[in-house]
Amino acid sequence: MSFRNFLFSKTLNIAITGVVLGGLALSLSQNAAAEECSQSVEAVWLDTYSVEADAQGECGSAEVSLAVFNQSGGIEYQATFDQNDLFGFYGIETLTDMQAALLDWISGYVDVATSAKLPVWPEGAEGPQAGEFPFYAEEGVTREIYERARQEERPMVCFIQGTESQLCLVKNPKSGALESIGVQTFPG
Repeated sequence: MSFRNFLFSKTLNIAITGVVLGGLALSLSQNAAAEECSQSVEAVWLDTYSVEADAQGECGSAEVSLAVFNQSGGIEYQATFDQNDLFGFYGIETLTDMQAALLDWISGYVDVATSAKLPVWPEGAEGPQAGEFPFYAEEGVTREIYERARQEERPMVCFIQGTESQLCLVKNPKSGALESIGVQTFPG
């Protein structure tokens, strides 16, 4: 074997070893990055409803859930989402980042207002007229129900429920229950 072939052989062996070790190191670092993100945070909406946001699973692929409870402890609203299907939860790799995202979700990004803020649903129109970012009334919510809620200026809370939208819940003046009125889209 010539010196040149010997040198080429050694260089090739070193390169292959480097690639294998590099791949192993990448695999180990990805496993190490999969930090456990399970935790729970709480807030209060409309001075009445206890809100609990939970994350279950590894950072980056956790299941995120939201539960809203009335003063008697009954569930007013409950939903579960994949972390990657919610605005504000992308790229979370640590427990601390998840805690911040959960708190932002149920506190910082929540829009508390009254139903008077909802866009008008003109007579004869298929739905509310909200311009560039449409509002879609909840299935079963008629124009009459919607406009009555707007006129009564009911307490309302809207929270992120997707990558480009928020769900709005209004307080029923008789029962005190939170009811979905619809979804507002936003740029995403």
